[in-house]
Amino acid sequence: MKLHTFALPLITLFARTGYAAADLCLGACSTPADGTKECTFTVKLDLHASELGYFHFEECDGVNPTLGIEKNVTYRFVQEDITNHYHPLGLAYYPDGAHDDVDELEPGIAPPGSESKCADINSCPAPMYIKGGEYLGEYSNNADIADVTDSDNFGLDDYEPEFFLSPITWATAGTYEIALKFDVDDFTDDIFYFCHIHQYMTGRIKFVDSAGVALSDEDFPTIDYKYDIPSEYDQSCGTHAVGDFELPHPQCPEQFVCNKPKGSVGKFAGCLDSMNCAMAVGMTTNVNKGSAIALFNHQMIPHHQNAVNMCKALMLTSGELSCDDITDEEDPHCVMTRLCYEIINGQNFQIQTMRGVLDALDYDQEDDCEVQIGGPFTKQPKKSKKTKTRKA
Repeated sequence: MKLHTFALPLITLFARTGYAAADLCLGACSTPADGTKECTFTVKLDLHASELGYFHFEECDGVNPTLGIEKNVTYRFVQEDITNHYHPLGLAYYPDGAHDDVDELEPGIAPPGSESKCADINSCPAPMYIKGGEYLGEYSNNADIADVTDSDNFGLDDYEPEFFLSPITWATAGTYEIALKFDVDDFTDDIFYFCHIHQYMTGRIKFVDSAGVALSDEDFPTIDYKYDIPSEYDQSCGTHAVGDFELPHPQCPEQFVCNKPKGSVGKFAGCLDSMNCAMAVGMTTNVNKGSAIALFNHQMIPHHQNAVNMCKALMLTSGELSCDDITDEEDPHCVMTRLCYEIINGQNFQIQTMRGVLDALDYDQEDDCEVQIGGPFTKQPKKSKKTKTRKA
């Protein structure tokens, strides 16, 4: 049984119209002497952009940008940067791919509504997964990558598991990348990039003509949730959703960190006060339907969220994680950097798993109870601006 991760209430986004080349990120393209055009997107993660982080690309502005790709052109999505660890890129016909039980780009899946018979012979457009310059699959619709052949093996089953390796093993295993050539002409709806491990990170891809103008102005299918925009306070800490827990707070002690110094360490300590308060409030829970599993997850999710936020704040505010080589096993700064990548990526994945268990067992996602501590407060808890969202 596949456990689906839990999302906040869904908000349908309005489609925009009138796409032009300036609205889309087209990648870095070149046309060598043989006239075969090829384009590259260099993939990275902004781990501070949301609870899970969002994709960004060196060739593009902002996070989760809308990409534009041309039919019958080879596109390479290069996942070399260490921020890609735990985030294997996928491509699908609908947002979030298999996370939402919808069709991904695979050799045996024709584009929705297309008259193509490609599915009959496993030759439909699909990503081709590559490691260290070697194609991991057998299927190919692109002679520039591998001899054209029909197969249902496009390398994903070898590619995805490696993103669970340790950061050192992953970083030294060879460059990970994905090649795509979309060669079905009667399909102009959008497709989507997403993370195979973490849900709710999907971004849109539109098909364009040779001038970079979208073939379809409509955003279809829709992405039925909005992207996070961290509050001003969370941006200053590098955290997610702790702005409403600045001290003093009626459900938290006066302080968690004593003798705060000035400077960056003091800033980090102040952020720790807020995130520890958020965890304390989150871990005061009822016993949902008498279930130990529900209680465990209701307690463990805020505990994990606190660990993730601690690492994000350490990375952003302390100025102490100076690591030139993530594989350096002797430098304590690199050891801590690797540790934080493991905590952020691994525990976010576990949070999604726990939310999926709660959903599968029909337990509430949260079941908090309010526990006041300390004496009466003379001033009200400071409230940050509400977390804003922007359209996907």
